[in-house]
Amino acid sequence: MKAGKLTLLFIFFLLFNLYSHAEEDYSEDIDLERYQRIIFSIMNNLAEIINRNPENEIVYNTFLTAENAVRNNRISLRIDPNLNTVLSGMYFSIYDSGEIGLVFGLKYLDSWFPESSVHYSILIHEYRHLHDYIVNRQAFVDALNDEKERYWYELDALRVEAEFIKDYLYGNFELSRFEYYLLYSFEDNNLNTISIIFLRESMDVFFFFHNLEMAFNNNEISRDDIIRELPYHADYFMEMFHEANEDFLRAFFYIDISTFRRYLIRTMVIILNSPQMTWGEVFSLYPEIGRVYHEMSEIINGYFDAQNDYFQNLISIWENDILMRSGLISLLRH
Repeated sequence: MKAGKLTLLFIFFLLFNLYSHAEEDYSEDIDLERYQRIIFSIMNNLAEIINRNPENEIVYNTFLTAENAVRNNRISLRIDPNLNTVLSGMYFSIYDSGEIGLVFGLKYLDSWFPESSVHYSILIHEYRHLHDYIVNRQAFVDALNDEKERYWYELDALRVEAEFIKDYLYGNFELSRFEYYLLYSFEDNNLNTISIIFLRESMDVFFFFHNLEMAFNNNEISRDDIIRELPYHADYFMEMFHEANEDFLRAFFYIDISTFRRYLIRTMVIILNSPQMTWGEVFSLYPEIGRVYHEMSEIINGYFDAQNDYFQNLISIWENDILMRSGLISLLRH
């Protein structure tokens, strides 16, 4: 399909999907005709941006798969008035009926203007989830109930978003502060820091445990070696947390620790393979595991509010930058 030449059939389906859920989802105060035009414009502009440069295979295939699903009426388009941010202003949803949908928040739509690159970045992120669902539906659905697999998909969508920014937006748009940071994280640390801030998950710790689990399954490391090794790494992160003299360092090491504790439990379940054992029995049998678990828990419980405030403030800076660019923040103040 040529850029900017979406068919009337596609437009009809886009409007039909939006209206078909109006009665159940929207209040009378929402101007559906206005929002349908905005959604159509964002999707159409994204098509123009990507069709000018089909060379990035993962981004281009993501777009083609998602656009085809929308054009063929395989997905509904809905508005959720309760989404009150731009950065978390839309999502891909699977409903109990089996229907799938792209859900848009009002602030995401209200803040859009044609030169706002971040709206296209957010859309391509959700297009990636739609793509992954279509390509391997069962695996995607199963991942919703598995925190490790669910994180894989979120990380994958961030990667596609970062590649889209790098190859399609950078140099052609004035990027938002969020996009600049996402691009920096992609190129500097392979998305670890953006994962810590936005997903509250340490990618480096995640892959440490993933590689450990793979090595165990391949008989490359024994259960006893893992149990001896884990406290050493846990102590390292806790030592770095206690020695940190800056709020951002403590916040980042906090996420390392919270991620470590989560996958410590998962790994112990896998390597012990003893569902009848209680955690009290496990910690009694392996006291060093019990020690680091409880010490990490003290940090996690004691510093939760501080790290949450730090990251929320950082995300608010990115959010306000977007609203200021759109002019929406000045409108909200008057």
